[in-house]
Amino acid sequence: MWKLALAICSALTLTGCVSNAPATVEAECRLFTDPGFAVRGAEPRDQRWISRTQEIGIRSCGWDRPG
Repeated sequence: MWKLALAICSALTLTGCVSNAPATVEAECRLFTDPGFAVRGAEPRDQRWISRTQEIGIRSCGWDRPG
């Protein structure tokens, strides 16, 4: 799971270097899409990360809250 988190952080960091334009939340919303279903982690630690990430998507990108 930490490899996925590292890959996401690296992608976000490198995405900001692609152009001279400032990074925006809109760009991140295009990179990460709403999965469309409730995601469950294998362990409590995984679930906390998933929940935080999904909550950021709900607040920042307007994703629907899973049922």
